Amino acid sequence: MNIVFDIGNVLLSFRPREYLMDLFGDSEMVDLYHKMVFGSSLWLDLDRGVTDEAEVILRLSACHPEHTLEIKQVFANWYSLLRPIEITVNLLYELKAKGHRLYALSNFHREAFDHVREQYQWLRLFDGMVISYEINSHKPEPKIYQTLIHRYGLNPHQSVFIDDITMNLTAAEEFGFKTIKCTSPEALARDLSQLLAETTDI
Repeated sequence: MNIVFDIGNVLLSFRPREYLMDLFGDSEMVDLYHKMVFGSSLWLDLDRGVTDEAEVILRLSACHPEHTLEIKQVFANWYSLLRPIEITVNLLYELKAKGHRLYALSNFHREAFDHVREQYQWLRLFDGMVISYEINSHKPEPKIYQTLIHRYGLNPHQSVFIDDITMNLTAAEEFGFKTIKCTSPEALARDLSQLLAETTDI
């Protein structure tokens, strides 16, 4: 069985509201900068690989000059919110030991992914990965799924895709992937174990 993992909120936590609350300690500021930065089209452009953080800081500051200092504060240490989710990371080792082939399919921008790839050796467990910035396409666009399939010769009907966002799973199902929505690490471990048992029984 090919097992395809999203990374954000499956293997690495990504909770920008918590980060912003630690930074500013005010719910109104959290709402403001969550929308301004993490909810902006420029954030999607980072994942698409068509810009970089320095350019985004400049463009956001030009649009919101009165918030320049805070925008720089948000970007200064945001990688700190990318923390391993130990249960699912441990699951990678278990699955690899059982002979499953592991892949990553994730929306990530170049600088952030370079950081986590350097930090976390378990990313080397993957037999292959497609990261959005590499191909200028992000989930749920068809191109990113097609790239995964063609690059590694995957049969979607013999593969399961794990993500925390429904529309990304729906897009994968259109290619024939089995899917699991990650609602918690514990639920994921249970649901994946059940699916693999059912697949083995067929």
